[in-house]
Amino acid sequence: MSTAAATIPGLYFTAGARPVEPSPLRSDVAGFMGRTRRGTPGKLVRVEGWRAYLREFGGLDAQAIMPYAIRGYFENGGEVAHVVRLCGPDVRTASADWRVADLDLNDVLTPESPTAFFWTAYRIEASSPGKWARNTEVHIRYRREGPLGKAEVDFVVHAPDEPVEYLVALSPDNPEELLHQQVARLSQFIRLVPAGQEITLPAPTPGPRQIVWPPITLTFDSVLDTFEPPGRLEYIDAIEVNKPDSWAMAEEPEIAIVSTPDLNTDLPDVHDRWEIIGSLVTRAEASRDRLILIDIPQESSGIPIKTAEQIANWANVLRGVLGDDRLNRAAAVYHPRLTVSDPLGGVLNPLRSIPSSGHVAGVISRLDRERGAHHTPANAQLFEALDVATRFDEPAQTVLHTGGVNLLRCAPGRGIQVWGGRTLSNDFSGRFVAHRRLVHRLVRAIRRVAEPLVFHTNGPELWLTFVRSITTILLETYRAGGLKGARPEEAFRVRCDEKTMTQDDIDNGRLFCEIDIAPATPMEFIMLRIAVSADATLEVFES
Repeated sequence: MSTAAATIPGLYFTAGARPVEPSPLRSDVAGFMGRTRRGTPGKLVRVEGWRAYLREFGGLDAQAIMPYAIRGYFENGGEVAHVVRLCGPDVRTASADWRVADLDLNDVLTPESPTAFFWTAYRIEASSPGKWARNTEVHIRYRREGPLGKAEVDFVVHAPDEPVEYLVALSPDNPEELLHQQVARLSQFIRLVPAGQEITLPAPTPGPRQIVWPPITLTFDSVLDTFEPPGRLEYIDAIEVNKPDSWAMAEEPEIAIVSTPDLNTDLPDVHDRWEIIGSLVTRAEASRDRLILIDIPQESSGIPIKTAEQIANWANVLRGVLGDDRLNRAAAVYHPRLTVSDPLGGVLNPLRSIPSSGHVAGVISRLDRERGAHHTPANAQLFEALDVATRFDEPAQTVLHTGGVNLLRCAPGRGIQVWGGRTLSNDFSGRFVAHRRLVHRLVRAIRRVAEPLVFHTNGPELWLTFVRSITTILLETYRAGGLKGARPEEAFRVRCDEKTMTQDDIDNGRLFCEIDIAPATPMEFIMLRIAVSADATLEVFES
């Protein structure tokens, strides 16, 4: 029974979605940075599902790839995402003036019985900069006596391509919570900035019962559009600079998968792209708790990248740019692009080609929750994409696989599948995505265990507690199939004693723990041996 029927004493209940609590222990949460339709620039926002994303950032945008990628992330099983909107430095905010005293208010502006607190004028501004708010209409009505006998103000906001927003029965008679504060708390689309002088609107017996202002349309100060895409500095700030009310992308502990779908279109200079990728990968490897998904650009320095050889060469150049092979194990490349439906394209252009990292992030997130971080995110179906933008024959697939590029393929009867699970690393110990994500999951779990033990006495009791806690985590991973060995002793080893640290370490409060693990190696090849005997019998042996 719903609470609306609670009119007599008794027990009532309602069903609601369980909130998803933030947790740095999770390894299925993705982080995205790029262009969105609206939203506060540079602020990292946590959203739970596609509907929450729509509330915070609006829908699809013809000039942005990231909304399509995030839609693909949630449609493929992603549950939570952290999103930061990036804009060019000159992006502007639509606004208009609401001059409260422009109407003939002689009948209501009297010194007696003040009931409503206003300013003579307000600046109505869009809640965030961008073209999305152009021609937004705001309808305002003041009632001197609402259903509760108090003055009320109604706002009805018509933003293009957004649902109509109703802010009804706001109270202008509370000096502790003024009208613009209520609008800022309730509205997704507008903000009120007080201007002029404070005035009062009383409610005398004679005079009008309500005041309705003409519709107010938000526009820009200039007729020129200077909404250039974000540049190198905007990307760097989003990665590295903490804001007063927001983490930087690299510092958010819950993020385990990172995608930048707009990077290749936003930054035409290839060296700027290398710098952003390098910054992301360097910080990911330093924290050892996240994976960077990289999209192949359609061109580099004006040269198209189409053939398998060109793509493999691009990946090899990226390895050289990153330099240290330890950085390569923090990144994985997926290709080709995907063809998805585009409601903004109309009848003539109903499809759009986008990078695949957002959809792949959703697949990784889904399999993480279903099977664990140690499971290879490959040979899994990818949803809500109509086709791959490019098909490669078997020799080309060999070139790409050897070059460390993870393919997406469209197989008859199976749909689109992720067909590869390797990082950019050439070293066997860091080659597999499953191994790296297993390490990421263990690092997160061990960090959670270790941090509460800081400031404990550095001695045998602490060492035993540390070993016991980490062993519990590794046992869970072993039982889930993430480690190989007939017995736990063959799968891992944890040491924390006088042999892992010197007396100087102990005296200076430094604790060192050595952990050896044997990850289960993903199977990539199935070899069949065929034997034909002299009597013409055929036998097949799998090896």
